[in-house]
Amino acid sequence: MEQPVYYWDPVIAPSGLAFYDGRLFPAWKGSILVGGLRGMLVDRLSLKDGKVVAEEPLLTDLHQRIRDVRVGPDGAVYVLTDTAGMVITETAPATSALLRLTPK
Repeated sequence: MEQPVYYWDPVIAPSGLAFYDGRLFPAWKGSILVGGLRGMLVDRLSLKDGKVVAEEPLLTDLHQRIRDVRVGPDGAVYVLTDTAGMVITETAPATSALLRLTPK
């Protein structure tokens, strides 16, 4: 048994994981994108020599669970959000969505 390479405390309830190898976000090349159900974010992990050296939380302002993360052939990042089982408020409306992330 080996210890994990990386873990979250408190747990983000990881869901969906993608390695970024697209061209739209050159700074993200080689990063891992992890969705978080409980964390309600996409966490971008930067790697160096097989170790996580930086973490960047993304989409935290959505206040929605992230069900899945994928990288499309166009280099865009596709994110599936989920509000099932959440307490619905004005800041977290009852909508789920498929988002396409591209640079500004």
